[in-house]
Amino acid sequence: MLYLYGITEGFEPPAVPGLRDAPLFAIRERGLAAIVSEHDELELEADEDELWAHEAVVEALMQEGAVLPMRIGSVVADAQAVRGLLRERAAGFWRTLESVRGAVELGVRAAATRPLASQAPAPVAPVPRGPGTTYMLARLSDKAREDEAAGRIHEALRPLARRHTAPTSSVRRGAMRSAYLVDQDRVDAFAARVEELQHALDGVSIPCTGPWPPYSFTQEQA
Repeated sequence: MLYLYGITEGFEPPAVPGLRDAPLFAIRERGLAAIVSEHDELELEADEDELWAHEAVVEALMQEGAVLPMRIGSVVADAQAVRGLLRERAAGFWRTLESVRGAVELGVRAAATRPLASQAPAPVAPVPRGPGTTYMLARLSDKAREDEAAGRIHEALRPLARRHTAPTSSVRRGAMRSAYLVDQDRVDAFAARVEELQHALDGVSIPCTGPWPPYSFTQEQA
């Protein structure tokens, strides 16, 4: 059984151990290389050690060039099956590798740390309202302000990225998340823009994670 970490542009596997300390090797076809390790039996528990072993290999591959990272748990029967996969889907793999070459993934999550300040005075109620109605109107007003903050964050970051995943529409309970494919030479500028937004948006926490391998922009092809 072969465990598959990623598909590359044909370079050698990195000098790091694979899952369960197994050595890495490359299976080549059509100019591509699948980086794998061999295991007699492999029942993955998806624990922290296995997750980080997989991630360490993929991140080491990313240091060498474009990589199409596989999800943890990707297994193939044997080398013949790997070569068949590379032959059958070579054109798609090459297109995807080209689309992420020279770029990394950055993740952004925005969470409201407290109710956001209104930009305008609250309207005066024309008629008396019960407590339930008042509560629901307040919730709607809060959501509108949170949606506005989410849109402002995304619109500020989008020009710095090649591509992005569709962001969720609110920062309520940390729900606003998006991933951005960013050129490696623009990572610092992207992080600086996030920091500017953090200072500008009172009541919102905006952690930025990465750089990561471009999982969010290669998984459909993978």
